[in-house]
Amino acid sequence: MHRRLALKGSAASAGLIAACLLAQPARAQTSQPASLDEVVVTGSRIAGGDRLAPVDVIDRQTFAAAGVSDASQLVRLLTANSGSEAQVDQLNQPQSSGTAQFNLRNLGLGSTLVLIDGQRWTNSAVVATDGSAFVDINSLVPMIALERIEAVKDGASAVYGSDAVAGVVNFITRKGVTRPEISAKYAVADGSEESVIEAIGGLSLLGGDLTLAASHFHRSALGSDERAFTQAETYGRAPWTAVTSYGQPGSYFRPGTGGFAPDPDCDDPAFAEAYRNSPTDSFCRLDYSDFFDLVPEETRTQLFADYRRPLAGAELWLQGAWSSTETVARQSPSLPILAQSLTVPASHPDNPFGEAVLFRGRLLGAEAGASVADFVYETWRVAGGLSGDFSTGWTWDVSATASRQHVAYDKPDAIGSALQNALNGLGGPGCDPTTGTPGAGACRYFNPFGSAYLGTGTANDADLVDSLIGSVGLRGAAGLITLDASTGGQALAWAGGSIDVALGAQYRRSTFRHDWSDRVNAGDLLTAGYSPDFDGDQEALAAFAEARVHLGDRIEAQLAARHESYDGDDGKLSPKVAVRWDANDALALRASWSQGFRAPSVYALTGAQASQPSVFDRGAFVFVNTLTSGDPDLKPEESESLTLGALWRPLPGLELGLDAWRFDYTNLVVKESAQAIIDQAAADDAAGLTGTPAQARVTRSGAGALTFVQLYFTNASSIETQGLDLSARYSRDLLGGVARASATWTHVDRYDIRLTPGAAATSGLGSTNLNTLGRSLPQDRGEFALSWADAANSLTALVHYTSGYKNDRSGVTDPDIASQTTMDLLYTLAVGADLDLSLGVVNLTDEDPPLAQFALGYDPVVADPRGRVVSVGLTKRF
Repeated sequence: MHRRLALKGSAASAGLIAACLLAQPARAQTSQPASLDEVVVTGSRIAGGDRLAPVDVIDRQTFAAAGVSDASQLVRLLTANSGSEAQVDQLNQPQSSGTAQFNLRNLGLGSTLVLIDGQRWTNSAVVATDGSAFVDINSLVPMIALERIEAVKDGASAVYGSDAVAGVVNFITRKGVTRPEISAKYAVADGSEESVIEAIGGLSLLGGDLTLAASHFHRSALGSDERAFTQAETYGRAPWTAVTSYGQPGSYFRPGTGGFAPDPDCDDPAFAEAYRNSPTDSFCRLDYSDFFDLVPEETRTQLFADYRRPLAGAELWLQGAWSSTETVARQSPSLPILAQSLTVPASHPDNPFGEAVLFRGRLLGAEAGASVADFVYETWRVAGGLSGDFSTGWTWDVSATASRQHVAYDKPDAIGSALQNALNGLGGPGCDPTTGTPGAGACRYFNPFGSAYLGTGTANDADLVDSLIGSVGLRGAAGLITLDASTGGQALAWAGGSIDVALGAQYRRSTFRHDWSDRVNAGDLLTAGYSPDFDGDQEALAAFAEARVHLGDRIEAQLAARHESYDGDDGKLSPKVAVRWDANDALALRASWSQGFRAPSVYALTGAQASQPSVFDRGAFVFVNTLTSGDPDLKPEESESLTLGALWRPLPGLELGLDAWRFDYTNLVVKESAQAIIDQAAADDAAGLTGTPAQARVTRSGAGALTFVQLYFTNASSIETQGLDLSARYSRDLLGGVARASATWTHVDRYDIRLTPGAAATSGLGSTNLNTLGRSLPQDRGEFALSWADAANSLTALVHYTSGYKNDRSGVTDPDIASQTTMDLLYTLAVGADLDLSLGVVNLTDEDPPLAQFALGYDPVVADPRGRVVSVGLTKRF
């Protein structure tokens, strides 16, 4: 409760800042957008000149037309991006809800470097289920403070360092805002609504310009019970849907018969979500498709400040940012018992089997309603720098940043020791299991059978149940400190050209800490299992040089190199060469080649991660407890990229672009696949082998149920991917206004994965890649925009296209996932000189996600489950 009050207080502070902005006197001039060459040209340390690397730019108008209320929705606007985890998925991404990240070229969540005005930001305090560390773009700056994003789509390690192997996404903020502005938007979908209020303004302070921005965002939950396509019953409770043999009422392994038997009350109509596949089915199953969020309840408050002023012949800049996010995600009433085998003794007063039996199921059933997992992220960043000119005309720049994210993650889970004691009659908050008598005094039996709910057996009171539930209780933090120094200027000039140079050095220190509850440290939670606490750090030193060569008016080249070392090792050199030739005034050709590397994260080197992936075992989908351990001997990931492109302007106002690209990415740091280990162990069993490495890492209960799989972070061999990016832009005067049209298209021609050197390639192209190293990768993605605007009206239409692809999930009956095309519309009317009214629709035709045989009927990595979203907004300038 105190956390929610804190967030409400943050919203109040945002309102106060807005009020302060409104109180400032308006200046004569209006706010101007930053020019393309202000501060930094993304892809180069040298400002000015033409862009030599392929760069996509997405501006504020596109944000608005796409109905973007928070940064997680930006990932769908870049066709070169695929495989981001930007939507909640408590089944497959349970530890990172509320975060989002870019994934250029589907080379990994941590392979795209995210910058704010050319400066780094800390990684998130949580990691993805596969162990990937990433920058949480939800925690950056208020959307109203964002001028545009620029995405460099080829390797940029030579310019920016490790983590830029797939490219860079630079968030460029608004500066020099002279007129206060406040904006409010309300949006509604069937079953969910969201609201955002934002403010930005500026004032003169101590001889400089201060820009302040604040936002408060809230979204209500959209439950899986609000959509028919998520319901297991829609598909006849097929095995691939959200159904499980770990039910409540449960199932019991009977040693006397050597097999399982369902709870005798499983078929009672009082248990609406319990069922058996047939009268002879030995498992009492649970349909849990009603209990998850497609969109979680989320509240986010953000503050941002930017200050710039001349100082003794130099320019001083300072930035500060703060963000607080709370995400409340629903999940099943209680989680399946995975980590331990629990016994119901023969002496249990409600045991109908007359012998001790092993319990397969969960603490609570559907009748208890959904439980919730709570995520709270608090992020701050301070940065500053000085820049100036030497008397020789060269420039100098020094800067420093410090950023940190904290997470508090609480998720209920049954306590193994307490539940086993309660099954033995030694449960309850007042019972001492070492001295108590089963079922006497304060010591009580927990009744796991359906008779507890039906009233035909011992009832379980609330105090007893509460005493059996603990929390994962994760408290974590990630931090980053950077120090940069650089200088640059013209090194050489002659009649036919010149050479500009930038030189610099960088120091970084990153930290990561996870502190789990004592129950998790002891392995006493029945689903979360065991996770040790972890605290680590990593230091990096880098030196870089870049040269921009101008040969006449038609040829420009970039030569860059960066040497970077981690924790005192020998380091790696990352080179880059790029060239652009303007063949004539209409046609430009460009090419770039680079090598890069990415050091293993602190987490992958020495951390450990517990997770419960869905796997296919012995004919059924089940969740299994896994622990992935770090490896201090992991090698750096290495990449080589090549891009060839052309820009053609055949008519005034029309620009066409084509880029062919290729990435060879080796030594990828990945988490081993639990499914692959289980399959190998099963193959070894079938071959009559014993004691194999795979068998040693798979643990089963006495009844044969999976209870644990040991995994490791490892260097996989390689990903080789290539494709084409196409773009078109056109603008012209029309009907008293300006009409604009644009299109971007990414076609992936190859995505080959080799798990070990010399192994046969496995194609991940057009696949969900659940059994490989990648993530969902449709072969084609397209974004189309058409707009018209005059002094009082603006109309923008966006069309989003994703090609069909295949589902490689084990055990599915139909692997096909259809293509999807959706349209967004935004109309803005200038009601007065300083007041705009906007009406928007996302997914105009209310398309459901294409059917994918995932537990909830769609692929959450690719598809948006909300359907049509209608919004109204007001923007007032003062």
